[in-house]
Amino acid sequence: MLKQYIEFFYPGAVVSDSITQEVADRSPPAELPKGAYGYRFFARSEVTQDGETLRGQPKDYSPMTYYGEEMTLDEVKNLTPSSDYRILVSNMECNRWDRVVRTISGQFMLPNDGDLVVTPNVQDHRPCAPLAQGPRGSQS
Repeated sequence: MLKQYIEFFYPGAVVSDSITQEVADRSPPAELPKGAYGYRFFARSEVTQDGETLRGQPKDYSPMTYYGEEMTLDEVKNLTPSSDYRILVSNMECNRWDRVVRTISGQFMLPNDGDLVVTPNVQDHRPCAPLAQGPRGSQS
């Protein structure tokens, strides 16, 4: 049987933490759990045989939905104090990233093509535009 899951993402010490829950369908959640900055859906096959449940690998991932704001390189350069963002600006310039997402948790994430950005208190689900250059230096 193919089951649907939602994976909520939280800030972590080095990489993001996540919590996964089974869901009936891929309807957006009414609200995020406390501390989460985004989510995505995925599917997984599960079979129960002789009392043992066998779970397949996650597949069919949805785009990521971030809660925060999409920011261009110029908008990041204008943040103050600018010294707090110099490494981010340098990374954006060196890797030719034209935008990032500042999440409601305050960290900056590089969105993939098709990811959504939801601005809190605004009913605006905007798909992220294609990057000028893909994540981690690959060509889009």
